[in-house]
Amino acid sequence: MPRIGMVALASQQYLAIAFIYSAIPVILRGNGASLELVGLYSTAFVAFTVNFLWAPVVDRWSLNRLGLRRSWLLVTQVGSTTVLAAMAFLNPKTDFVPVFLVSLMLATIAATQRIATLGYMADALDSGERPLGAALLGWGRVIGHVIGGAVCLQLIEIVGWRPGLLGLALLLAVFVGWVFAIPEPLLCKDRLRPPRHLSVFAVLRNNDLWTTAALIAPGVIGIAVAFATVQLRLVDIGFAAADIGWIGALSNAFTYMIIAPLTSAILTRVAPHRGLIWGCAVLAIGFGGLWTVDGYLGVSMSAVASVGMVFAALAVQHVIFTSWFLGLARPGKAGTDVTFLTSVMSAFALVGFAASGFVAARFGYGITLIMPGVGYALSALLAATLLRQSASAAPGEDG
Repeated sequence: MPRIGMVALASQQYLAIAFIYSAIPVILRGNGASLELVGLYSTAFVAFTVNFLWAPVVDRWSLNRLGLRRSWLLVTQVGSTTVLAAMAFLNPKTDFVPVFLVSLMLATIAATQRIATLGYMADALDSGERPLGAALLGWGRVIGHVIGGAVCLQLIEIVGWRPGLLGLALLLAVFVGWVFAIPEPLLCKDRLRPPRHLSVFAVLRNNDLWTTAALIAPGVIGIAVAFATVQLRLVDIGFAAADIGWIGALSNAFTYMIIAPLTSAILTRVAPHRGLIWGCAVLAIGFGGLWTVDGYLGVSMSAVASVGMVFAALAVQHVIFTSWFLGLARPGKAGTDVTFLTSVMSAFALVGFAASGFVAARFGYGITLIMPGVGYALSALLAATLLRQSASAAPGEDG
């Protein structure tokens, strides 16, 4: 698959996702919503924690003649466009519950689109291409974040809520055409009949997937708390909404253009589980260092540095986790297996999101920089312990 196609696949889904996690919380906080309420709004992403339940359907049934993967990409993109256009007619100042419900619907469609996207990647890339594929997916994520977050916030500030959202919906409609330009993976074409035994229960009985989920839990929960609060800290300091959007977008772009490719290059030279251990260890040290110098920096500089560190951590986490997940996927069941792992990861993130407002309100923003460091350190220790146990159980095998 051409590299630009991988970037476009990620971009078209992250336009909507970034609007939910980057733009709306800033708008709500700017309109006076409490930290607790904004934190609870993040539960709109609950669909990403349970989308593995319908992943076997996406892995099995084609919706039209475009093929298994492309048919789902087309339908979900049209759905995102329609729902976002409907949200434009709500008032974020007074319609919190309707905005939440529509966001929940938008997130559900995006979660379904992610199943098709991850399945497409697993079918189209061989093992040697997966670290690069993860980095390319990250670049598409950057584009989606810049447009769905920074550009949308800037547009809303200039023209207002309704015109801004209708403009974003129009852009999503343009992305629909990209689905017709990408080829269906050969693996899907060769699959003349859908597998008859493609059940979510087989995934739930897979011990390797559950072990992986347990390893990543501490790091994911910790970074979720930090991610949900770094932009809210900028709001409380007095940064304008559009400026906050651009700080996040530029941090995201910088880390995914530099740190993500560097991480990808390193991963091609080490085993995925070793990459996980070292990646989490480095992130733990980074957050420890940031927390140590936080008191010596100015308030504004510290807040902006925190944004950069959080996005750097997300870039590293994205590459090492995605590469690992793709490697664990079973042939013909990639969408289901990888989606299960990302669903569990989203469930842990949801815990961090929901708790973030309460943590920041009670203990201050400083504690949110400690939690990712502790979480990544625990993930690294758990992974190292598992690696030693595996080596002891199978001496002579290359770890």
